Parts: sequence; structure tokens; C-alpha cells
Amino acid sequence: MELRHFRYFVAVAEESSLGRAAHRLHVSQPALSQQISDLEDELGLKLFTRNSRGVELTEAGRAFLIAGRRVLVAVELAAEQAQEAAKGERGRLVIGSLGAATVSFLTGILARFREQHPQVEITLLHMHNRAQIEAVLNGSIMLGIGFYGYVLEEDEAEQLSTRLLLRGPVVIVCPKNRRFPKGTVPKLKDFRHDKFLSIAPDYAFGYEQWLRGLCKRFGGFEPEIAALADSPDSLIGMVAAGRGVFVGPEVAIRGRLEPWRSAGDFYPLTEPESYFELFAIWKKQRAMESITSNFIDLLVAGLNSS
Repeated sequence: MELRHFRYFVAVAEESSLGRAAHRLHVSQPALSQQISDLEDELGLKLFTRNSRGVELTEAGRAFLIAGRRVLVAVELAAEQAQEAAKGERGRLVIGSLGAATVSFLTGILARFREQHPQVEITLLHMHNRAQIEAVLNGSIMLGIGFYGYVLEEDEAEQLSTRLLLRGPVVIVCPKNRRFPKGTVPKLKDFRHDKFLSIAPDYAFGYEQWLRGLCKRFGGFEPEIAALADSPDSLIGMVAAGRGVFVGPEVAIRGRLEPWRSAGDFYPLTEPESYFELFAIWKKQRAMESITSNFIDLLVAGLNSS
């Protein structure tokens, strides 16, 4: 039994005439009659009785018509949903993000994407950089948002596509008692004797490598790590308690601006090229899924307009 059998049967039932149904379906009447006979033979049932006015459904035919219409509606709906999925209008999107580094902009963009694509089911997971890479490669997430310079292996880079989302400033947050003369614009090297706060790998894998590389490149020193934090609240509390200074992307600070302001003073890095880069990653394939592509385009547009 094939889909055309359902279409032919429903048309004959609705027209009560092989001739009118054949005209509606753009097939010859003998061909249509043969298809109906084949369907009846396969079912082992008589679906129609013939009379001088045309054809009339049997009781078995009336029951089959109800089911046949459901089949055609289901096929039409499946085709529509497949078209919507191909256009990125329906489906699912699973995203891994860094949390603190993305919350200041990601929630608003997710809301706008939901408004534009209400049939897309979105799941956002907090995952550090290393976990994102593994999840993208094994297919458990479709998109990662993070920084990957210190955590991406060469063979993995060949399997992933990346797109720069944000290049933003880096700031140093100092305890309130760490003062500089008024009008002074401190450089990173001015903090070489300070203790630094780092972030536990389970929360922000690769952060310490990034911090050490930044201090060596722009300050010419190896930072002394005083403590590890396992959350933004932990970092804010340690800065407020005078445990050390914290260096991080301005976009991460922006997500919890008032608590950070109460904890310490801000100094943006002014050294050339002392910026933080945030990327989107996804698995290489012949064609990117439309849902993922649509979301990345909205993400880039939102960040460029903010």
C-alpha cells in the first residue's frame, strides 16, 4: 500500500465518481480504476459499490475514509514540519556556554530568537570550554560559546568550525584598599607584586593558562595565584575580602556589575591588543543546520549593535 493509494481512494470517495476523481487527480480513468482495484485486493475488502450514478462507499470504505484522511493530513503536516526544519523555523537547539562570560548578552538574544522562531526548542547548558569541545564533537550540543585558545587540540580544530563573536576589553578588579594615585592609568606590569585570583578548571577550564599568558605577554611577569574560585560569587567575595586582584573580560563583569562595583575598583587594560575574544564553535559538516546558522547570525548582529 502506497501513499498514492490513499490519495486516489479519498478523491474517489469525495467525488463519488471515478471520472471526476480522475480529472481532479490528472490521471486517466482506467488507471485510477486499476489503482482502486489493487487497493481493494490488498485489503481483501470492497471499498466501493458501483451504480448508475457512479460509486458509493461501503461500510468498510467509510471506515477506511476516516483513517485515509488522517494519513493524508499527517503526511501534509510532516512535510510542512520538514520544510520548517530545513529553514531553521522548527527543531531544537542545544547550546553550551560559559555562563558568567555570556549572561550579559545571551539572555536577551535567546528571547529575541524565541520570538522569531517559536517552534524551536532551545536548551542552554553551562559548560566550561573543554566540556563544550567534547560535547560538540560527540553531538550532545550543537553550538558552543567560549574561548578556546588554550584548550583546543590540533586534531580537534580540524573537526570544528569557529566564528568570532566578540573582541572586548579586559579589566582588572582590585580590592578597595588597593589604591593608585589620582589620574594614574595603571598597566598590567604595575600589578606584578600583587596576588591574583584564578578560577577552578571545573568552572572555567583554561582560564589560568589565559591569565598566565596575558601577564607574561603584557606585564613580563609570572602571576602569583593566591586562591581558586569556583563561581562568580566566590570571586566577588574574595576580591571584597582583599584576597587578590582578578583579571577578566569586561563582558563577564558586566553581567554582575553592581556586586563587582561594591567589591572593588576597575581598571581597564590599555596595552595594545590586550583584548578578550569569544567564539562560537560547531562541528564541521557539509552544510550547517539552518537553526544553528540563524542563531549565530542573530548572536553576531546583537553583539555588534550593543
